[in-house]
Amino acid sequence: MPLLRILLEAALAFTDVSLDSGLTLINVSGAPVKKRAIPESLGAGAAAFDYDGDGMLDLFIANGGVLDGSAPRAEPRSALYRNEGGMRFRDVTLEAGLLLRAFSHGANAVDFDADGAVDLYVTTYFGPNRFFRNRGDGTFEDALSEWGGGDTGPSTASVFFDADGDSDLDLYVANYVVYDVDDPPNRGRPCDWKGQPVFCGPWGTVAAPDAFYENGGGRLTAAVERFGFAEPAPAYGLGAVTGDFDNDGDVDLYVANDSVPNFLFENLGEGRFAERAIEYGADRREDGVAQAGMGVDFGDIDNDGRFEFFVTNFASDTNTLYHNLETPGGGVIFTDAANAVGLGEPSYAMLSWGTRIVDLDHDGFQDIVVASGHIYPQADAPGLGTSYAQPNQLYRNLGPDARGRPRFREEGSVAGTGFAKVASSRGLLSADLDDDGDLDLLFIEMDGPPTLLRNDTERNGAFIGFELRGAGGNRDAVGARVSVEDSAGVVRHRERTSGGSYLSSSDPRLVFGLGIAAGPIRRVTVRWPSGRTDVHRDLAVECYWMLEEGAPAATR
Repeated sequence: MPLLRILLEAALAFTDVSLDSGLTLINVSGAPVKKRAIPESLGAGAAAFDYDGDGMLDLFIANGGVLDGSAPRAEPRSALYRNEGGMRFRDVTLEAGLLLRAFSHGANAVDFDADGAVDLYVTTYFGPNRFFRNRGDGTFEDALSEWGGGDTGPSTASVFFDADGDSDLDLYVANYVVYDVDDPPNRGRPCDWKGQPVFCGPWGTVAAPDAFYENGGGRLTAAVERFGFAEPAPAYGLGAVTGDFDNDGDVDLYVANDSVPNFLFENLGEGRFAERAIEYGADRREDGVAQAGMGVDFGDIDNDGRFEFFVTNFASDTNTLYHNLETPGGGVIFTDAANAVGLGEPSYAMLSWGTRIVDLDHDGFQDIVVASGHIYPQADAPGLGTSYAQPNQLYRNLGPDARGRPRFREEGSVAGTGFAKVASSRGLLSADLDDDGDLDLLFIEMDGPPTLLRNDTERNGAFIGFELRGAGGNRDAVGARVSVEDSAGVVRHRERTSGGSYLSSSDPRLVFGLGIAAGPIRRVTVRWPSGRTDVHRDLAVECYWMLEEGAPAATR
C-alpha cells in the first residue's frame, strides 16, 4: 500500500512568483560581508495576517538595520504588503502608519486586545521591541507604552499564549547574545572559522536571559521568575513554539537554543512552568551532544495524536526530529528519529533556519519545509566544501513503512522552479495566500528581496480548513486542538500554535489534507484552551469553516 500510494501521487510543484508579486523589500542585516558582528547573521522573518479584514492574508516583512560604518544595499525599513489577489501585493506601509526603522528580527501577528483586528509584535536586537495596535480601519498605532512587552532584548522569537489559564494572552520572548557595539566580543578582532576571518560568537559572548510577561487586564508585566521561566541559566534563544506535547489540555513551550541544550517548559498549571527537556529527551541529539538550534515547529507527523518537535541546526550536523512516543506507563518520551526517518543525512551539509510541518499535497501526511543558508559569506572560499547560498529543502512525508514507522524523502530538487533558487534564507512562513486550499511559501533572504513560492502541486486528496475564534481574551484560540475524522474513519490532528519556524508567524488557519477520502467529514472535535469541547458533524470538504467557541460551524 505505501509503495502504491507513492507511485500514484503527483509530484510536489512550486512556482517562483516573486518577480510579479510586488514584494520588493530588500533585506538589510548589517553589511553584506558579515565580518563584524553576530547580529548581522540573524536575518529577519515575516507574518501572514489579514490586517484590513477583507478576508485575504496580507504580509508584514521585518527588516534589520546597519551598524555604524556599514553600507546597506537599501534603506533599512520593514514593510506591510496588502494582498490584492492573484498572488500580487501592494506596499501600504506608509498609509497604514506602520513605518518601522529598527534592527528588527521577528514578527508575530496576534489579536492581543481581542477586538477582532489583528495586532503586530516586532522583536528587535537593539532597543525595545515594538507593539502595534490595529485600529480596525486599516491603520496601526504604537501601543507599547500602554500594553507593555518592550523587552530590550536582544530579542528574536516571540510567542503569545495563555500561560495561567485566565483566558488572555501572555508573552514569552527569546533573547540571544548581549552585544555591545562599543566593546564587541574579542574587541573587534575577527575570530577564525576554517581559516577564514569571521565574526565571533555565540561562544565567548554573554547570553541574554529570555523574558516573560503576564497579561493583567491588557497590560503586560514582567513575571519570568514567578512563572518558573528563570529556572534555567540564560541561553542563546532563536526559535520558540507553543504546543501541548503531553496532551493534558494546557499549553507548553519549546525554545530552540544556539550551541546549548534546548528548553522544554512543561505547564504545571496555575501559572507554573518547569524546564524538563532533559527528562523528556528533547534537549539535544541522540548521542547527547547539544546542537545549535535555529528554528522549530510542532506537529503530528504520523497521525497518532502525539505531536513532535522538529528543530533546525547548524551545518555539519543534522536537523533533529524529536519523535513523541508513549512510555509503558502512558507518559511521554522523545527520541531523536531524524536519521531513522530520512531527515538526517540530507540536512548534514546545510545550515538551516525556518521550518514548517505542513501537508503540502493534501495526501493526509504532513511534510516538512526547511529554509537554509550559511551565516558566513566566507563559506564560498575555495576548498571549504560548502557555500553561503544554499538550496531550501522540502521533505515529503511518505507515510508509514511496513512496520508503521514514518518516512521522509528530500524532494526539493524535483519540486519545480520554486526550489531551484539558492540563497541564504532565514525566515519562512506557510500561508494560503490565494485562498485555493493549498499552502504557499514565503522565504526571507539575506541582503535581497523575499522569495514567494506558489503551491502548484496537483492535489493528492481533498482538504478542509478551519479558522478558529476562541472566547474571552484568547480570541486567536492559541492552544486549541482540532481533530478531524474523515469519511474513511481516519483521524488527523492539528493545534493552533504561536511562534514556530524562525522569526515568523504563519497562516493562523488550520488546513487538513484528507488523502483519498471523499465525502463530508464525519466528525470535527475542537478542544478549546478554556477546556470546553465542541463537536461538529458532516462538514463539507474543499472549503474553509469558521469555528467559534460554543457556536455552530459556518462556512467562510
